[in-house]
Amino acid sequence: MNPLSRNAIIGYLAATFVAGAVAGVFGAKAFPAKPPPRPPRPSGGMSERILQRWTTDLHLTPEQVGKIEPILKRSETEVSGIHQETERRMKASFERMHQEVTPLLDEEQRRLLDELRKKMDRRKTDRSHGTNAPTPPAR
Repeated sequence: MNPLSRNAIIGYLAATFVAGAVAGVFGAKAFPAKPPPRPPRPSGGMSERILQRWTTDLHLTPEQVGKIEPILKRSETEVSGIHQETERRMKASFERMHQEVTPLLDEEQRRLLDELRKKMDRRKTDRSHGTNAPTPPAR
């Protein structure tokens, strides 16, 4: 190989590297990464957070705080019940969906569906225990 072609190859490689770096910078600006998920809020305490915020923002008197606090606690209990009922209904709906779909699948598809359900259960368990580790992509 003569020196000119060797220098040309080095120049082409350098130009390719620079072009890749420039494309990476513009790609990062055009398609920013998703922000990390927020950690789950501790369950309960909604009424305390609201009362604390309202006490500060609305300049509530101690007498008003005493009257408002039971209302907020009652609402928190109602909202919690709504969440639990909604979760129960959604779970039942998904279970019916799987029962209807499963007979339409062949053995391999049933196995894959079962794996997907187990992965979803693990993800739900991880979320309920406060770990938000991403699940590795399926292969």
